[in-house]
Amino acid sequence: MRTELHIQGMHCESCAIDIRETLEETAGVEHADVTFNGKTAVIDFDDQTVQQTTLIKKIQDLGYQATIGKHEQEPNQREAGA
Repeated sequence: MRTELHIQGMHCESCAIDIRETLEETAGVEHADVTFNGKTAVIDFDDQTVQQTTLIKKIQDLGYQATIGKHEQEPNQREAGA
């Protein structure tokens, strides 16, 4: 599954790196792309292993606010260009 989270509280690129590393160390997360400029995290994860609420909590535990973004889709839909 793929989810996009909007992140508030990042002050620099190092913040984005810390968030990405934390997410990618989480069991069930396949890939995380966190952008400082876009203030977003796009996360591919196995929803049988980890829940979206857990991902949000991981970001909050680092001191940032995270809210659900605009798109969530299955990885095969993304590859098809949907």
